[in-house]
Amino acid sequence: MDKYQKFLLDKYGDTLTRMFYRACPVEQEEQGSSIQYLFSDEKTNSITIKQDEDINITKYILILYGKANRYDVLSKVSVYKNEQWKEIELTHKGYRIIIDFNDKTEKIKLSFLNNLADDYILEIKYIEADKEKYYAKKEQERKDDLFKTANIKVSTGADLVNIYFQPCCDDYVRTEIVLYKENIMLAKYKVDEETYFKSINGLAYGKYEFILKQFDKDNNIILETDKISFSLVKPDYGGKPTVII
Repeated sequence: MDKYQKFLLDKYGDTLTRMFYRACPVEQEEQGSSIQYLFSDEKTNSITIKQDEDINITKYILILYGKANRYDVLSKVSVYKNEQWKEIELTHKGYRIIIDFNDKTEKIKLSFLNNLADDYILEIKYIEADKEKYYAKKEQERKDDLFKTANIKVSTGADLVNIYFQPCCDDYVRTEIVLYKENIMLAKYKVDEETYFKSINGLAYGKYEFILKQFDKDNNIILETDKISFSLVKPDYGGKPTVII
């Protein structure tokens, strides 16, 4: 950016970022002003669009102030994509520029009235969402939903534990429970389709853990919990032991 361009653009918008009054996913265009997805760098003559963490959101709207909003210094605004420049129409909102992460616009060109300065060309840089992080998040949300639906509960008696659960989804066929004590596997219990609890007796006092797995008709695991703890505690006053999870 030379001094003439800077002088004119300072009148137009103060800073590169402030030249835009909206930079957000297209779906959010009517929800108000937002520039949280836009970053600028006058040293490199560039702006950077950061993708939302949702990788399915690929189209963003940039709206550059029109002459009704700032000093009238621009004659036109153009974008460069697919090896050609295309002029952007000035609307009542301003210069409306669509940025698509799947069909990337490379540059924005600002042309000044009466050739008061050379055209100012901004390179557009893209920060794409972390796909692995997104898929990991969605997978965790899926597991959390299944776990919530399974509604696993535990209660204890003098020498036993009852483990209650529900089918985690429509594909459910059966449940398997693996019991541990001090990280040693004690037993595996298979629970048939029409039964939604397992009673395990003959247990001594102490701390135990179990993993609950649910399977579909093809014997694929559709839910597997982390280890869930419970304890059988010797009562102090003639009452029954209570569960500690």
